[in-house]
Amino acid sequence: ARGAQLEDRRAPQAPSVTAMALALFWVAAVAVCLLAEAKDMGSGWEEKTNDDGKVVQQLKIEAPSMTEEDQYGYTMPDRYRCDSCKAVMFHLEAALRKQHPKSRRMKDWEFTDLFDATCSFTAFEGYGIKLINGENALSGPGLPRDDTLAPGSGAIQMSSENWSKRLGEICRKIVYEKVGEEEIYEQFYKKFKAEEAGEDVSGQPGLSVDLCTKELRECTIGPQAPPKKAEGTKEKKEKKKEKKDALKAKKDKKDAADKASAKGKGDASEKVDAQTFLRNMAVRHGHTSDEYVATRTPAEWEKLVVSIAGKLFNQKAEL
Repeated sequence: ARGAQLEDRRAPQAPSVTAMALALFWVAAVAVCLLAEAKDMGSGWEEKTNDDGKVVQQLKIEAPSMTEEDQYGYTMPDRYRCDSCKAVMFHLEAALRKQHPKSRRMKDWEFTDLFDATCSFTAFEGYGIKLINGENALSGPGLPRDDTLAPGSGAIQMSSENWSKRLGEICRKIVYEKVGEEEIYEQFYKKFKAEEAGEDVSGQPGLSVDLCTKELRECTIGPQAPPKKAEGTKEKKEKKKEKKDALKAKKDKKDAADKASAKGKGDASEKVDAQTFLRNMAVRHGHTSDEYVATRTPAEWEKLVVSIAGKLFNQKAEL
């Protein structure tokens, strides 16, 4: 009896349903907390569970698709010209503010040397293209972009020496050809001087985007004109058919007149009735074939016969 009692004490007891439910609840709660903590890591990382049940982190990288125009040559593609102008203004403004004397204007040779250095391609480092909202866009210093990306994604910038050379070339064209070095300096100095004097500079744009939009017109502002609607395919076909039918009718009429004229000039010994003779004669005289056979009054017939006789006489006289 004592052995049986000890044996009963050693036998494990089955857990109750309530205890099992509580255990499962706490396991699920801990799992949710851990998952939420892992997803809150930021930096664009996304957490997923693979087929083996392991939690993994992944990051989707979006890269721009480079066209041949993007990759080769020293000419800046038109789609990047607005941002290129903004980048040039940013560099010119920064260089002038960094080297400008506080107590005097810069001399001509001073700002000319500064522009030469600023417009060298080595000054435009760190530029390239990046995929922004599904489209390629120029990226780099002075070109703020909305870097908000979808969770689990990132973006990279494709850079090369070509972008620096293109920007340097655009900088030289703006300074020395489109605007002028003196005008560029004056545009900057007016605002710089007003700032030093503590004056209102709202009317002094300086070297800003306004120069790109209003004077250089490298950027389009305001609503763009809607594209011209293409003419419907059905209307095009109908107009084309009408034109074709008109040309065919004109050609048929000419062929019929030529045929009738040739027939009228046939063998002089061939016998024809009066109606055929008059029809052929009308065609030879430049009328429709029924001009001389239409119904008339006796007076009109006499007048027509006299007219025909006169034409026949003139033709014979010319021969």
